[in-house]
Amino acid sequence: MRAEAGPYRVKDILKATSGDLAQGSAERFFDGICTDSRQLKINDLFVPLRGQNFDGNCFLIPALEAGAGGSLVNRDVHMEIPFNLSNSVLIKVQDTLRALTDLASTHRKIYPIPLVAITGSSGKTTVKEMMGSIIGPQNPVKITQGNLNNLIGLPMTVLDIGRDHKFAVVEAGINQPGEMDMLARAASPDIAVITTIGQAHLEGLGSEENIASEKFKLVESISENGLGVVPRDNVLIRKRLKDFKGRIITFGLSEGDFRAENIQIGTPTIFDVIGPFGKTRIQWDLCGLHNISNALAAFAACMELGIEIQEIRIGLENFKAPAWRMEVSDLGCSRKLIRDFYNANPLSMKAALEALVACDKAESTLAILGDMMELGAHAGELHREIGAFAGKAGVKFIIYVGKYRDDFSRGFLTSGGNEKSISLFVDKEQAWEFMRRKIGDFERILVKGSRSMKMEIIADHIEKEM
Repeated sequence: MRAEAGPYRVKDILKATSGDLAQGSAERFFDGICTDSRQLKINDLFVPLRGQNFDGNCFLIPALEAGAGGSLVNRDVHMEIPFNLSNSVLIKVQDTLRALTDLASTHRKIYPIPLVAITGSSGKTTVKEMMGSIIGPQNPVKITQGNLNNLIGLPMTVLDIGRDHKFAVVEAGINQPGEMDMLARAASPDIAVITTIGQAHLEGLGSEENIASEKFKLVESISENGLGVVPRDNVLIRKRLKDFKGRIITFGLSEGDFRAENIQIGTPTIFDVIGPFGKTRIQWDLCGLHNISNALAAFAACMELGIEIQEIRIGLENFKAPAWRMEVSDLGCSRKLIRDFYNANPLSMKAALEALVACDKAESTLAILGDMMELGAHAGELHREIGAFAGKAGVKFIIYVGKYRDDFSRGFLTSGGNEKSISLFVDKEQAWEFMRRKIGDFERILVKGSRSMKMEIIADHIEKEM
C-alpha cells in the first residue's frame, strides 16, 4: 500500500514513533509512505513489515536502491548500508507495525476532519460503500479501498487523508484480541459504527462475548463529542451501553432511533426509514433484510455528519452492492444469480438464505454453499446450526461443498429437511458436474462460502452455462 498525502517530515516521524535517527537528516521530508517495495516511488518512506511468511526488512536495501528516500527499520535488525546509500534516512523503531499506527495517529491530528470508523461481524464493507455513495457525489471523502481494513490497511488509509478531504470513512476489521486498540488509536473516530455482532473469527477471538468486547472498543475510542451508532437488538451491545457515558444512536429493523417500516421485499425492495427527522421512503434493487439494517446504520452516521436527508435517500437508492456481497446478476428469462462469497460466518449465511427465499418470493430456489472458515473448535457445531436453519428456510434445493458437509447435512436432516433436497460434494468440480444439468430448473440461485473456498468458480460456471 502507498499513502501520498505528504509531505511527511522526518522530525515529525521521529517524534511520533519515538524513533532514533540512525542516518540521514532530520530536516528532510517524504512525498509518500509505502509498505510494499513493489509500489515504491521516488522519495517515499519505506515501512518494512513482518508477516508469517516474509520479513519486509529483507527488502530495505533494494527499496533504497529503487529511490526510496528512507526507511523505518526494527531495532533488532542489523545490516551494512552501502556507501552510496549513506544519505538515505534510516529511523530505528521498536516495531515497524506499531510505528505505522503511531504515524497514522499523528497524521490524524494534523487533519482532524470528521472520521467515521465502521466495524462488525458482517456488513462493514457494505455500510462503508453505502456511505461513500451518499457522501461522495457532493463531498471529497477518503474511504477505505476494498477490504483494506486491518492493522496495515486502516493506518495507511488514515495516512492518505489530505488537505482536500472533507470527510473520511474507514473500515476496522479484527480477528485477534488487542487489534482494535491499535485500529482505534490510528483512526481516532468521531463516529464509530458497529453493524453486527456474530460468530465470526471465533478461532482468534474465542467467543461472541469476546467479539462484542473487542468491537465495542471502537465506540469507547470516540472523541469527546463523538457518537456511537450501534444495533438496538443486540443483547451483548446493550449490556455494554449501561456503563458507557458517551452519545449513542441505535438502529434496528423494528426498534431503535432509526428503524424501518412498511417493508416490501422484492424487485424493487421498498421501505420507510423512521428516525428523529421523521420519515423517508427508500426504493432499491438490493436483496435482504440485512441490507435494510445496513442502510439504517449508514443513514444515522450520515445524518450526524450533516448530510441532507434528500442526499442520503438518493445515495442509498443509487447504491450498488460491492462485488461478491449479495451481488445480483441477471441470467435471463427472469432468472437471478446472487453472488455472496467474499466471506461467510453464521450471521451472514443466515441472512443470505433468508434473502434468497424472500427476494421476489421465488419458489424455485437453489443454494450452493461452501464452508465457513475461522470458527475454530466451534466449526462443526456451527455448520450443524446453519444446516438446521437451511432445513427450515424453505430453499427448494441445496448443494453443499466442503469439509463440513456432513455436519451441515446432519443439521439439515435433523431439522426436518428433505434428504432429496440436498446433495453433498467434496469439491467444486464434482458439484458442478452434478448441477450443470439442473441449473436451468431454478429461478433464484445463491452461491455463498468463505473466501478461501473460491466459490466464484461455480458462479462463473453458472453465468457461462446460462
